[in-house]
Amino acid sequence: MKFANAFRKIVGSKPIIFALAVLAFKLLQLAQLYFTQTPSGGYFVERPLLGFICATIVNLPAIALFGILFALSALLKGKLSTIACSVVSAIAWIYLIACALNDQIIRWMGQHLTISFLTTYSVSRLDPTMTANIFLDGIWSFSLTVSIIVIAGVFFAFLNIAPLKKFPQINFPRLSAIPTAIWIAILAVLMIATADAHKRYKPCRIRWQTIQPPYSTLLDEYRYMQAHKVKPERYEQGIALLGGNTQSPYPFYHYVANEDSLMQEFRKRPIEQKKDIILLSLESFRGWVGDFRIGSNCKRMPNLCKLSKSGTTFPYTYSVGYPSTEGMLGLQLGIWSHPNKVFISSMMNTRARSLPDILGKAGYYKTVLTAAEPSFDNFMPWFEKWFDYAEYNPKVTTDIPLANRFKELYANAPQDKPLYFEWINFVTHTPFNVPKDYAEPAETSDERYAQAVAYLDSAIGIVLDAVQNGPRASNTIIVVTGDHSIANAKAQQMLGELGEANSTYTWTSFIWAGAGVPEGQIIDKPISHVDYAPTILSMLGLEATNNFVGKNLFDNSSDRKVISFRNANGVMRNDSLAIFVQANNHRFSHARIQSKVADWDTTETIGGFIAEKKANVDATAQADSLLDAMDAWIWVLDRNLLVPETQSP
Repeated sequence: MKFANAFRKIVGSKPIIFALAVLAFKLLQLAQLYFTQTPSGGYFVERPLLGFICATIVNLPAIALFGILFALSALLKGKLSTIACSVVSAIAWIYLIACALNDQIIRWMGQHLTISFLTTYSVSRLDPTMTANIFLDGIWSFSLTVSIIVIAGVFFAFLNIAPLKKFPQINFPRLSAIPTAIWIAILAVLMIATADAHKRYKPCRIRWQTIQPPYSTLLDEYRYMQAHKVKPERYEQGIALLGGNTQSPYPFYHYVANEDSLMQEFRKRPIEQKKDIILLSLESFRGWVGDFRIGSNCKRMPNLCKLSKSGTTFPYTYSVGYPSTEGMLGLQLGIWSHPNKVFISSMMNTRARSLPDILGKAGYYKTVLTAAEPSFDNFMPWFEKWFDYAEYNPKVTTDIPLANRFKELYANAPQDKPLYFEWINFVTHTPFNVPKDYAEPAETSDERYAQAVAYLDSAIGIVLDAVQNGPRASNTIIVVTGDHSIANAKAQQMLGELGEANSTYTWTSFIWAGAGVPEGQIIDKPISHVDYAPTILSMLGLEATNNFVGKNLFDNSSDRKVISFRNANGVMRNDSLAIFVQANNHRFSHARIQSKVADWDTTETIGGFIAEKKANVDATAQADSLLDAMDAWIWVLDRNLLVPETQSP
């Protein structure tokens, strides 16, 4: 009887109740993440129970630490104990909030809560339409997330207000020093046993990419950034792999001494000798859906399919990273993304020369029309630098009205200048909701995506008609590409195995058509967004100083390595072979094969693709070289070595 009373006294004490409560709230969060539907449809991972168990294990060190700190605080006396316990409770609550944010970010965007994410989106202005769509599509999940956080906050407050006379008191039994010491010892053993679970236990190791707690992600990112304050030992080797000049302090700087005279000559040409460029940048356009070698894709998107037959298509096109900020970076600045930062938002003072900068000097009138709030991705400062006119109208956020607005702007563009026009759609952004007057949004994410791309194709038909019926049709180059891709339900489950630069987030397509473009060609070599700007300059016959890292797409003699970076992950593609690496994790390195034919389930066009097949080859040497290249590229960007100060635009 005495033992039972003593046991109840110990179990009913504040330190034990607190630790168990933190564990319970964390388990509820993980249950929501792993056992409910994601925005892409299906479960978050392929084996949710094992993912849930591993995620629980790697969160135990933080929970145990909170329990230890609370127990030590409870040993104090009077208000000092109340204050200390309240502080620990507040920290634990903030941790649960960070976990909730991380869970929602990874559910919706396939990335973690990181420093680069915070610096990008903390200053963003949320697009009302996108915010409303996401909220309505995920209202049940968001409500559950908020409920868990609110209940946890109320519980922690109630747990710590008992000594305050204004509130009803709870008489918790006070643990003496010895039981408290035993409890602390138990928690310490638990913390030590699970602190490196992702290294010692294989199931946790192979899932680390998805189960990593926020504090670990942020700490790893900080350490990674600190490690790159010193010039890499193998800097020259990394630059050589990237194709840069190892003898130059600005290894990707291409100087044209007589640029001014060349630009003057170009400006003097008759308008009939200058080509307009129309870039249709499609939000989250999946490469396997934009492969028009597949008949069902042509049936769904007849306008894009017809355009692809009239020009040259590159079915294996890859963005430099993910999300839209990286798509804009690769296309307009012609460089790879930063492996650990978001260039567009956090590196605005970097000296660089964009394609619009060069076209502006050549006399082009430059305009951009977007259906998404540009401030969300910090695009507006760049738009103001790059374009003569930038338009976002919150009343025009769907693709067909945006296409009709294109017709108006296109018809009223200056007639005495060549035109560079970028059109950016919106409906293919998550959660892929088409206007209700077009169709009632489907049940699953993959079905909604099918609706969205069909709706997008109708809008593109309007754009193409405006161009093809216009006076400049024979002097216009039309380019269509996705800013990046986005994982479907099946592919999202492989994030841990593939890392964040994988093809389900970067594989899109390129369609080139119009003046000077070969007709009816399909080039199945992998190519990159960084090849866009050099190709445009080549097709226009322009030579200009630049920092572009890509090559002319129509130069078949070029040996190209297609590279994507994202959150310390890297992928390098050379023909069919792709090398996957992750900084500070050599066990992750491996090779995969991208077939030149659609060898995935094309009966399910949207959801059928999962990932490239794993290749049974030793990729150690190539992986090490890619890691050297990542380090070298970080040094170039962080040290502002794209363009000399005297040559910046």
